[in-house]
Amino acid sequence: MLNKSLEGAAIVKRMLLKAKLRLISPLIIGGGRSLYGDSDVIVLKDENGQPFIPSSSITGALKHAFDEYEYKGGASDYKKNKLWFWGGEYQLKEDGEYIKRSCQSAFVIADMMVPEGCRAPVTIRDGIKINRKTGIVETHKKFDFEIVEPGIAFDFKMEVVIRKAFNIELFRSFFNWITAILSGGEFAIGARTGQGFGCCKLEDLTAYEFDYRKPEHIIAWLSADHSNMPLVYDPLQLPRAFHPQHKQFHIKAEFNIKNALIVGSYSGNPQAPDKVHIKSRNHNQSKDIAILPGTSLRGAIRSRAERIINTLGGNGLDELKELFGWVDDKPGSPEHKEAIRGRIKIEEKQIAGESYCEEIQYRTRIDRFTGGVINNALFDSMPIWSKEGNKSMVTLELSIKDYKDWEAGLMLLVLKDLWNGDLAIGGEKNVGRGVLRGLSANISMEDVKIEMKRDGEQLLIYRQGDKPGWDEKIADMLEKKVSSLIKHIANSKETGNEVKPDAE
Repeated sequence: MLNKSLEGAAIVKRMLLKAKLRLISPLIIGGGRSLYGDSDVIVLKDENGQPFIPSSSITGALKHAFDEYEYKGGASDYKKNKLWFWGGEYQLKEDGEYIKRSCQSAFVIADMMVPEGCRAPVTIRDGIKINRKTGIVETHKKFDFEIVEPGIAFDFKMEVVIRKAFNIELFRSFFNWITAILSGGEFAIGARTGQGFGCCKLEDLTAYEFDYRKPEHIIAWLSADHSNMPLVYDPLQLPRAFHPQHKQFHIKAEFNIKNALIVGSYSGNPQAPDKVHIKSRNHNQSKDIAILPGTSLRGAIRSRAERIINTLGGNGLDELKELFGWVDDKPGSPEHKEAIRGRIKIEEKQIAGESYCEEIQYRTRIDRFTGGVINNALFDSMPIWSKEGNKSMVTLELSIKDYKDWEAGLMLLVLKDLWNGDLAIGGEKNVGRGVLRGLSANISMEDVKIEMKRDGEQLLIYRQGDKPGWDEKIADMLEKKVSSLIKHIANSKETGNEVKPDAE
C-alpha cells in the first residue's frame, strides 16, 4: 500500500519516546500455570525471575483503545496513514480482483523490563466463586494467581519510523495520542482490567524527533547519545482531532465504615491471626496498606444488581451478562456459547492508613445444644476499624463504557443500597462487618456532572459547581434513569425473557 517507488518508502524521520511505566494497581500478565502447584496463574518472568511486560500486551491494548476514538480532523489521507501507523490487513485491487495484503506497523514498543538494581514484588492473591443463590463459596472453586504489586516502574521505549509517503503531522498526532493516553493514569493492561488490575501511568517522559536530513541527528541516533538533541515532548492533552465514540457513566463515591471491615487474607504465619484484612503495596512502594479490592466490590455489586432485577420481575442472570461479562462454565457442552467481555470497570482502591486501626478479635464456636464452647474451635481475625469518625475511608469508583439508561439506573439503585448501609461488603457480614455509610458521590453521564453529599441526615443533590442544595431537575434526571430500568424489565418480560425458577 506504500508508494511503489523507493522514494516513497525512504525513511526521513524517526521519533523516540523514553519513559517509566509505573503500575498504579496490581498487574496480571499471565505466564501459564505454576510447575510447582503453588499458583493457578503465574506472572510472566524473564530468565532472572523478574516480571516483565511483553510489548504485545500494551500494543494490542493501545490499538484497541485507539479504535474507540473518532477522527474529526481535516486530513483526507487519514485512513491510509492510520493503517501505516498501526499496521493491519487491507484489500488491494490487482487485475480487477481484490487481494488481501498486510501492512507492517510503523511504531515499535520494546518489552518493558524492570530497571537494573530494582526488584519487582510478586505476591499471590486468592480468589473464590460465590454461589449466587446461597451466597456461600462453591466447593472446589477456590483459585489463586500471582500479581505484580503496584509502585514498580518498568523501562518504556517506543520508536516511530516516518517514511516519505507518510503524513508527518498525522503521525505526530498519533504519537501525541499515545503519550496522552498513557500519561492519564486510567489506561490498563493485562488481565482482569475490569476489576481494577493493570492501571499504569507514564512518568519521566523524554521524546526526540530525528531528522535524517541533518547529519548531527543521524549521528545522535546511531550513537544513542541524545544529550545534544532538543526535547520535543510537552505535557499534552488528547489531540483535539480525536473524540471518544462511546459515552460513559461514572460514579466515584466516598464512604466511612460504621464498625469494621475485613476482606480476608491469610498470611501462612502460625503466629499471625487466622485471618487479616487484605493489604497491598502502596504506590511509592514504601509499605503495605489496606485496600478494597475491585474483585470484592464487583462481586457484591453484581449480586445486588441481580437481586434488584429479579425483584422487579426480570431475569437478572441473563440481563447482566453483557454488562458484567460472562464465561460458559461448561465449554465442552453442545450449547457452548462464546464468552462476553463486560463493559463495567470497578477500581481497586487503597484505604488511607491514617483513617483506620487494626485490632484482633477472638471468636469461638458454641455448641447449639449445650451452650458450651466446642473444643479446638477458637479462632481470631483482625479487621480494620474506623478511627476518624465521619471522615472518608472507603472509595468506590466504577464506570460503564457505552452504557444504556437502564444500566445507569441499576447502578444508582446499588449506590443507594451502599449509601444507606443495606449492602455490606467483604467477609464476616453475619456479625455486622462491611456496613458502609455514604458521605459524598460524583456522578457523570453525558455532559452532566452531579454531586451528592450527606449533610447530617439530609441528602443534597445538585449540579457540580452550583451551590450545595437540592436541585429538583437533577433529582428528576436520576429518577428517569431508574424508570428506564423498570421499563426495560417490563419490555424483556413481554418478549419472553421471564424469570427462571432458579433465579429467585
